[in-house]
Amino acid sequence: MSTQKDYSSIIFSPEDVGILGSKYLEERRSNNGMGVKVGLRDLDEHLLPLFPGELMSVIARPGNGKTGFMVYWARTRAAWLRSKNITNRVVVYITLEQSIEELNAFNVAADNRLSITNMAKGDITDDEWVVCLKHAINRRFVPLWNIGYSSMTDRKQIKIDADAIEGAIKIIAESNIIDMVYVDYLQRMPTDSRSDSKTIGVSDNLDALKTISQQTSRSPMVVGVQAKREVDQTEDKIPGLDDGQWTSNIEQTSDKILSLMRPSNYFTDGDMVGKTRIIGKRQMLISLIKQKLGPANIPVWAYFDPEYNKLDELEIEHA
Repeated sequence: MSTQKDYSSIIFSPEDVGILGSKYLEERRSNNGMGVKVGLRDLDEHLLPLFPGELMSVIARPGNGKTGFMVYWARTRAAWLRSKNITNRVVVYITLEQSIEELNAFNVAADNRLSITNMAKGDITDDEWVVCLKHAINRRFVPLWNIGYSSMTDRKQIKIDADAIEGAIKIIAESNIIDMVYVDYLQRMPTDSRSDSKTIGVSDNLDALKTISQQTSRSPMVVGVQAKREVDQTEDKIPGLDDGQWTSNIEQTSDKILSLMRPSNYFTDGDMVGKTRIIGKRQMLISLIKQKLGPANIPVWAYFDPEYNKLDELEIEHA
């Protein structure tokens, strides 16, 4: 027997709209400046803060910093909550690409200036090992939860699809307020086996994540999106609105979209990208290519060091 649906739950009278609309604007007014930003001055100058229910897509080709960018943001947001002694809010990072142990290694490296490359090889000195153990003790006080697969646990784990993500977030939300959710990344989410089309399945997953951000976590959500291979053949190598692999739905579903590109993957020292000269391997071009109610098509240059998961402002050289 099918469950009877409450159709009235999606009907809003003119009076309802007036009351709820005023409540929305009052909340924005009273929380002016309190939305979530990335933490990069040049980007945040143009990027409107993320508020509950909004979904941002971060699109990039493999190796262009998508995971590093999201890990950095999640880590610094959790650290900010801790520094402000906000004990009832947590950040949730959903990893579908790496194990939670690998993800933690990123944070160990970043927090302690250890080389993630050396850690991956097991090249850890005795002094560095002491640092790693201290980090494990302090980790319990960082409000950063993970949903993902473990390579070290013996317990049987379920498939992490949209339904599993919603269920896991509901459990975390029973005792915490969800501050931010990060999903790394969209194309790694299993699609509905009833769908014969990968494109339809990926688009359905993005729609499901949007619903989760609005109704379950009630928080901003940042979703990593892999750009299709054809981007590598373009002149500027910058993913656009319709360059998501197996989906063109990100433009319609996302409230904001950032595009990432590391020039060192495509260009050599001295080459020009726009008006900026390429120097070394630590430059990242962040393009704000969509945001509702705000300016778009804005390029911002940043310093990104993947070995230490460091993201910062960049002094750039023009021609």
